Order: sequence, then structure tokens, then C-alpha cells
Amino acid sequence: MWKAILGCVVLAVMFNLQAAAPDIGEIPENHLGATLDGKDVLLENYQGKVVVISFWASWCAPCLKELPVLNSIQQDVGQDLMQVIAVNHKEDRKRYRRLHKVMSESLTSLVFTHDQRGRIGDAYGVEALPTLYVIDKTGKVAYHKVGFGESSIDSIVDILNVELVK
Repeated sequence: MWKAILGCVVLAVMFNLQAAAPDIGEIPENHLGATLDGKDVLLENYQGKVVVISFWASWCAPCLKELPVLNSIQQDVGQDLMQVIAVNHKEDRKRYRRLHKVMSESLTSLVFTHDQRGRIGDAYGVEALPTLYVIDKTGKVAYHKVGFGESSIDSIVDILNVELVK
């Protein structure tokens, strides 16, 4: 009986623990979800490019302000040097499909993925939205920020300018 109870406690602790955010210089989780057509989005497929990962949700007003900014930056920089991946965090699949249909029409430069259960977010230590990561050309974390405001734009542009010329 005690083994069963201990097993349940261990499982409960495992499911409630959130992974720590990957630190600057570390290699983060490779898998970033899948596109609506089922293609896995992997960081390794973007080696040699700067990758911006934004964890977002439809109920998050700052997220909905950040994504168009990231889309503009993506269009200015181009897909040869950089890719923005927008990871929808913990929204049900039906809602995500509706959101994707509307958002992908105006945010044409972003790659959208879905993290319904939050497993990818857990691997990145996501506790609040939006959460943004910049991954350098070698696949290591170069920048991490939680939240979005007008001052965020300058910080994002500054780090991208540094990373893109490396």
C-alpha cells in the first residue's frame, strides 16, 4: 500500500514541477511543436539562422501586440537569416485552429505551432506570457524576456542586431 501511495506522490511531484528556463548559452529543447499540417518544427532545422521563439495565447493582450512586431521584424530581416516561431501555449486545439486561420492571414512570416498541454512551455520554463527567446545561429539561448511593452521592441532589435552579424 505504501508503495502505491509513494508512487502517486512521486508522479504528482513530477507533473507539478516546471523545468527551469534554459540559461543564456545553453541549448534549449529542440522540439517546438508541429504546424497545422503536422510537420514537426525543430530548432535543429534552423541551424545557421537566428530563431525567435514567442510563447503566446489569445487571451494575452501583450502577446497580441508582440506578434505583429515580430512579424514586421521577420519581414525586414528575411527568412535566410532569421525565423520567428510563435508557439501557442495551452489553448485547446479547436480554438487554436480558429486563431491560426485568422492570424496566419496577416502574420504571414511567422511559423505557428501549438503546445496544447504546455509540455514545450514547461521545457522552456514558461510561467507567464508572452515569453520570448532568441536562439543564436549555433542553437544556444542568446536572450530571454518575459512580458512585452514599448521598451521591449528596442531590446529585441538590439539583441537581434548583435546576433545577426555574428
